[in-house]
Amino acid sequence: MTTISAVGDVRVFRDNPESFADGFRDYFHAMDISFCQSESVYSDKGSEGSSGPRGASPRDVRGYPAFAAAGFDVVSLASNHTMDWGKDALLDCIERMRGDGMQTIGAGKDLEEARAPANFDHDGGRIAILGYCSVAPMSYYAVPGRAGIAPMRAITHYEPLEEDQPGTPCEVMTWPVKRDLDALIEDVEKAHRQADVVLVSLHWGVHFAPALIADYQPTVAHAAIDAGADAIIGHHPHILKGIEIYRGKPVFYSLGNFCLDTNSGYRPTDHYWRDKLKAAYKRFGAATPYEDHGQEANYSMVLKLDVSHGAIRRASFRPVIIENGTPVMYSAADRQGEAVLHYVRDITERAGLNGTVCVEGDDVLVEMG
Repeated sequence: MTTISAVGDVRVFRDNPESFADGFRDYFHAMDISFCQSESVYSDKGSEGSSGPRGASPRDVRGYPAFAAAGFDVVSLASNHTMDWGKDALLDCIERMRGDGMQTIGAGKDLEEARAPANFDHDGGRIAILGYCSVAPMSYYAVPGRAGIAPMRAITHYEPLEEDQPGTPCEVMTWPVKRDLDALIEDVEKAHRQADVVLVSLHWGVHFAPALIADYQPTVAHAAIDAGADAIIGHHPHILKGIEIYRGKPVFYSLGNFCLDTNSGYRPTDHYWRDKLKAAYKRFGAATPYEDHGQEANYSMVLKLDVSHGAIRRASFRPVIIENGTPVMYSAADRQGEAVLHYVRDITERAGLNGTVCVEGDDVLVEMG
């Protein structure tokens, strides 16, 4: 049996960086493979990216050692903040993480490296993990000969619901970019030929909007599974999203935040733009990065996959609540754990997804059919 744990977005910028994983260190180290999504890069190199100040600065590298200390074995760098400080910061961060024994996915010195999987041989089998991003500025994506992140982009179309009524709400439709989806399918098929189990990590989706799943997401998830992926691990929206089972394989549309510190390198966006963004998001019931998101922003999970004989035999999660910026794990039987469980059930149903879960001891078991 091979055990895999996975958590969502991590950004560590605190005085005692290793403290973010105090309640999980033993758990992660007990797993054969532990995965996280890094929201930022960690480096004292580079210069501010072409899109301007978008998030926390990598200049404060104090958070970097926390990743290895927490017990992570593989880190996805396919984030919309990965190239905020340019290729030098990215490549330095990759070198640091690999030097500490971690594998990185979803970003690299060129497109080929960004699309390459992390491979783990354990218990007589191989597990491959691939990483992609759908939500970054165009200049952040890798191309042949240029550093960046692995692309899985989407096209957006806004269709007025009342074409003769200017200014009224629109239907939002999205489709995956065909060349990106074709490349992802090619990567998954190749990994499937060489590995027993393939996991696909995707930084994607509509942030801060409860339950909402963009049209392109099921299309990408289903295509990846059709090509040989065994599970989809999503992140970026900064809140949990629902669960789907497709052809007996789990799709976790978002694992939510796990730890999302900020630091002195962050500079607020222009107030005029920020206020307009708030108003726009409120039209479909979402919060924005610049106001309190409510308790749902503190709900999270740590996913566990049990693999044996070339397949995922069990998928489960432990409820997590972020308290004063630090994730705390609860039993599914605790009052706090039940609150997360009920929220996952609610957003899954509201999104029209078919995932069902039940309590099994301390865990929430995902029923795969």
